[in-house]
Amino acid sequence: MTRSSLRFKLIVLLLIATIAPITASIWVTNAYTKQTVRENALRENSNLLYQGKQNLINYMNSLNETSLIMYKDASFIGLTTSGFDSYSTEAEIFRILQLISRQKDVFQVYMHINERAQGSLNSFLMIQEFLKRGIQANDEALKHIVEMPSDSYEAVMEPTHMSDDYGLTQFPYYAQRTVMTMHRIIYRIPSKTPLGILSIDVKLDTLNQLLKQLGNEGEDLYLIDDKGTLLLSTDQDAAAGAPLQKAWIPSVLGSSEERGSLEAEKGIEIYEKLTTPYLSWYLVKQIPYEHLYQGARDLTRIHMVIIGILLVVVTVLTLLISVRFTRPIKQLLGYIHQIQSGRLDVDIQVDTNDEIGILARRFRMMMQTINDLIKQEYKLNLANKTNQLKALQAQIHPHFLYNSLQSIGTLALQHGAPKVYHLLSALAKMMRYSMNTNETEVSLKQELDHVKAYMQLQLQRFENELEVEYDIEDDTLSLIIPKMLLQPLAENYFKHGFDPRQPHNLLRFRSRRSEDGAFISLIVEDNGKGMPEPELILLREQLDKETAAMKTTEEAHSIGLYNVKSRLRLYYNEDADMQLESAQPHGIRITLRIPLYRPEEETNHESHHRG
Repeated sequence: MTRSSLRFKLIVLLLIATIAPITASIWVTNAYTKQTVRENALRENSNLLYQGKQNLINYMNSLNETSLIMYKDASFIGLTTSGFDSYSTEAEIFRILQLISRQKDVFQVYMHINERAQGSLNSFLMIQEFLKRGIQANDEALKHIVEMPSDSYEAVMEPTHMSDDYGLTQFPYYAQRTVMTMHRIIYRIPSKTPLGILSIDVKLDTLNQLLKQLGNEGEDLYLIDDKGTLLLSTDQDAAAGAPLQKAWIPSVLGSSEERGSLEAEKGIEIYEKLTTPYLSWYLVKQIPYEHLYQGARDLTRIHMVIIGILLVVVTVLTLLISVRFTRPIKQLLGYIHQIQSGRLDVDIQVDTNDEIGILARRFRMMMQTINDLIKQEYKLNLANKTNQLKALQAQIHPHFLYNSLQSIGTLALQHGAPKVYHLLSALAKMMRYSMNTNETEVSLKQELDHVKAYMQLQLQRFENELEVEYDIEDDTLSLIIPKMLLQPLAENYFKHGFDPRQPHNLLRFRSRRSEDGAFISLIVEDNGKGMPEPELILLREQLDKETAAMKTTEEAHSIGLYNVKSRLRLYYNEDADMQLESAQPHGIRITLRIPLYRPEEETNHESHHRG
């Protein structure tokens, strides 16, 4: 199989036509899948972070409400107004601290009162229902507290750190743990006179749980404040309570948007800003590209496996299709080689129903037609030679025959028989016309003169039983037609259609030019015996087949019709036609449809007009 062969080209074309679209489809699908995954991830995680943000704010608001419990207690409000030196002060402080410490996630509560008499207990620490007491100078108490504004009622959140005992080291000792602290200054309401400070250490269990709900495996969540300090994270390598060292920190802190996303080197950062009067935090989710496009990569691997299988299947099918497609062509080429070697009767067998099968069958029909034409040409040549031989035999002493007929005609005139003279003249005309082998084509006028001479003899034969009509258009008389075209049709009438029992027998000759001027119709019509329709159909089929079954005049009753049709096709190919039909009320109508120009003359005629 060479590169120039049809089979090779077909295999390459089918492989390219199959592999290229599949590869392009996988590439486009992968790109589209990545883009879709990214958009869906951004949308879904943004919505998820927003919900997480709301949960965190709600949780912190509940913690803020916990720090305001003391302002909802009338007894404590009375202490802030009258002072903290009454005998019930410590009992009220114990009750308030105990109430706060029992709230969810509270690890310990610290309260320091500035306005107590010297020597009175002013610092209290409630941890696990145990109250520690002590006396601390105001400065010593505040050294554990982050910087707080002196004119704000709002609380302040201290970043994640390890818990301590606020300087109250009495027994028992409790282990430290990581906490986040909310500090609030105690004021004498409604003035802004500071009376002390309240600090609530919060365990991080709930906050950690809220963060974990916002991420999947491989994703990291970060909760940072507005200074970049890490408060909480699912990243085990990140240290809570210290500044977070990430490249995206400046972009997030510097953004004026409440929510957004950033493209980082290793992934996408999605953030939500948590803003309340007492905190300014950022909730950030980091989604690595490896995790984000994991589904797309899995889909690509599946596609690669599928394309591998498809390639194997396509290759096998391509080979099968190409071989099946080209095998009939190779068979047909083999038949053509045999025909070229001289075997014109080769039996072409290509058993397919596609276009190649149609081509093979048409080629077989063409070869059959060529063989039939060769046989027909051979038979015509043989018949012509036979006719020529007969004509030569008939032309023995033609002048003697003409002179003899002329002498007999003169004798008839001398004895007063002009009718005999006319009949002999008509017979002489017929003999001269039929024996003249120099002309094979004549004008319609010459052919009609020959027919009239023949009909003159027939009229004499049948006397009053026969009538002949001629309806010939003048512009058709110059039409050149094959010689002896109409007389065999008239002779066929007398052989098969003439009915001597019928009082009036009519034979009509007509000629008509078609409306477009391309054809002339010669019509021979009689009112004779006619033929039943089944026999007429059978006769048409026999004439169409052009079989060699009609060997002799005795065997073939329609030899004249067959000869006329054969000569028409010989001269005009398929452009001329002979039609047989029943005439009304009885009889036969034969129509010869002859083109005004023969094929080669038509080409010259068109060229002449174009010139």
